[in-house]
Amino acid sequence: MGILIIIICFLCLIAIVTTYICVARCPFKYPYKEICFDVSKKRSPKMEDLIDRYLIENRLETILQHYKYVEEWKNQCQDKIAGCLLKKHRTQQFLSCLDDDSMFRFVATRSQTRYHQRNYIRSSYHVDVTVDAVSCSISYLEKRYNALSNIGFECTLSEYNTKNQRKLMTKALREQIAKRDNYTCQMCGKYMPDGVGLHIDHITPIAKGGKSIPSNLQVLCSKCNGKKSAK
Repeated sequence: MGILIIIICFLCLIAIVTTYICVARCPFKYPYKEICFDVSKKRSPKMEDLIDRYLIENRLETILQHYKYVEEWKNQCQDKIAGCLLKKHRTQQFLSCLDDDSMFRFVATRSQTRYHQRNYIRSSYHVDVTVDAVSCSISYLEKRYNALSNIGFECTLSEYNTKNQRKLMTKALREQIAKRDNYTCQMCGKYMPDGVGLHIDHITPIAKGGKSIPSNLQVLCSKCNGKKSAK
């Protein structure tokens, strides 16, 4: 008889503990949006530039889609709380898990080569290591998006505001402008498919605040570029 009482008490204790755990455990998990960047071939990338590039390439479509998803999730949680017996407790748990200021998580990873040895044979394998991470809200992204929109999404904000604009005149940008203008001088119409005598000119000079962005660059031949410089 005593053993039976002990067993019943033990089962009751388990039921009480299980009930407490179920009540104490938060059923809500905030749906973060994680966006990863592979920076394996970049020396020291800035997270702000990576975010700007993402907004330039993808605009706000993905961002707004996730924002709508979070709002729908909130409504579903509110409906769940409304039909719950422990409304006050669940409401506190719901409010404590909200994290709109960190809704979006941008993570920069770098692939690293590592080695292991088995049976006296050394072999390599790759692992992705997180080198930087930033969390932000949708309002932060909208502000950057609007600022990028004001400069026509032609470059990142740090590139647009840098004082060393000539550093941005990369080989890839020069080739982009040459192809866009069909290797043709925009003043005299000379065609230079071999690139001989072809210059990439700043329409508004850097000395006068011109930027190294596609809308401010053009193809000129050496002769026309010399005349423009003289003026």
